[in-house]
Amino acid sequence: MKFHEDVIFKIQGQEYGQELMEIIKIEGKIVEVHQTEYGIVDPKMYKPDMVFELEDKIIILEFQSSYVDMSDKRRFRLYSALFDQIKNKSKKDIEVHVLSTVEAEKTKFYKVNQDSIFTIYIHSLKNYDGDEFLNNMNTKISNNQQLSEKELLLISLICFMETENGIENCILNSAVTITNIPDLKMDIAQFVKGLVLMLCDKFVKDESLNTTISNLVGGNMKIVEDYAQRVAKRKVDEKTEEIVRNMDEKGIKKEDIVILSKVSPEFVEKTLSKSG
Repeated sequence: MKFHEDVIFKIQGQEYGQELMEIIKIEGKIVEVHQTEYGIVDPKMYKPDMVFELEDKIIILEFQSSYVDMSDKRRFRLYSALFDQIKNKSKKDIEVHVLSTVEAEKTKFYKVNQDSIFTIYIHSLKNYDGDEFLNNMNTKISNNQQLSEKELLLISLICFMETENGIENCILNSAVTITNIPDLKMDIAQFVKGLVLMLCDKFVKDESLNTTISNLVGGNMKIVEDYAQRVAKRKVDEKTEEIVRNMDEKGIKKEDIVILSKVSPEFVEKTLSKSG
């Protein structure tokens, strides 16, 4: 998935990362965006989501869908130590910030030893009504109204808001909404799509849905079609029906729903007729 390679966040990160930090309420001006893979350790296990260097400190930003427990605290502390050792030539202070789908705004602490306590700052977007926000954005899109950069970033972050939908469906809604925006500028498009794909990789455990979202955002319809043909005969469950209904509500054509959700045209017709 080329959209969310480090290079994308490196290129657009200083401009749109600044907007992202303002949404999360992290103060400071970004002077550099760092790549997050350290090389000397397993990148799958030790790869922070984003690292922003500010004028006076370093921000390690993590996205989290569960409560920060002891293993997370140790992992975040390791991120900080690795970055300090490998890339922190300025020797600025390092802070770990977490945007959580479940926890309220708070500060947590990890006692490294008797003389050292490591601080973790938890952030929340639960003050946003995600369902109402998404409806407003879709209304704007249908009326050909221009969306601000902040609104575009917030669309990619719906899974962190207060909503009746689960995390996976929120990420699907983000993907569908972003792909429905006409004439989206390339640079902001790359950044918000990169965010959606990053969150998809982290939070969407259902393989079928993960592939659907990834290819929907990536626009690789040939891969989607090939994948759909391989799984077209499998038995679909209630979650697939919900995906079909969500896509239909977002205005996606039936023939595209067939490809993206990997089901037969008959299943789509039957599902939508039940909804009607």
